[in-house]
Amino acid sequence: MVYRAISEDLKARALYLLELGYITDDVCELLGVMEVSLNLYRWKANQQNYGSVIPPANPLRWRPRILNADQTHDLLTLLAEAPEMFLDEIMDWVALYQDTAISRTALHTLIHDAGLTYKILRRAVSERDEEAREQWRQLIRNHFVA
Repeated sequence: MVYRAISEDLKARALYLLELGYITDDVCELLGVMEVSLNLYRWKANQQNYGSVIPPANPLRWRPRILNADQTHDLLTLLAEAPEMFLDEIMDWVALYQDTAISRTALHTLIHDAGLTYKILRRAVSERDEEAREQWRQLIRNHFVA
């Protein structure tokens, strides 16, 4: 049988059938699940402890963020001002100004999750260079005479 998630209502129904006196084999046959996939003891414990066969989500399940919200905002502001920076330069900036060590992979993931891609940053650099060129042209036209 192929792996599939057992829904909350099927788990609750399985516990209800067991309370009515059905044996585990009958419950498996009625619900169409394998006995190995029934975690009846865990479901019973969850039902007693949390009032549901599915426990509440644990907010501490994942790793904590390396950079907090303020540090992330500062980093994204830096990238808006200087989009031509390389990851190594950004890592050095984070280490110096935020006093936090961050890996290249974590930094790349953070930037990617913020919606900044190489293509977007490259376009920002090219647009910025065009503005700088136009300012330089105006400076030359206004202040130098042939």
